Amino acid sequence: MKKYLFGLGAMLIGAGLMFVFPHTEVSAESEASKPESFVCSDYAEGENFLIAHCETKTIHCAVIGIGNISCVKSGGLFK
Repeated sequence: MKKYLFGLGAMLIGAGLMFVFPHTEVSAESEASKPESFVCSDYAEGENFLIAHCETKTIHCAVIGIGNISCVKSGGLFK
């Protein structure tokens, strides 16, 4: 009888958790619809060029002159 009650209790707890957790999930669509902010520093003067540093949460870029841009992915597996 103890095994039966233990199994029944475990099933009820499992069913309760399955009911609670799906209702607390965050959808990926809400995050994907928001664009990341792209923040740039003021242009700094080099010898014969202007350069600015721009970044988001995942990308760092250097903007050189007009139209030249070089980016690297930041972060990774460990932050």
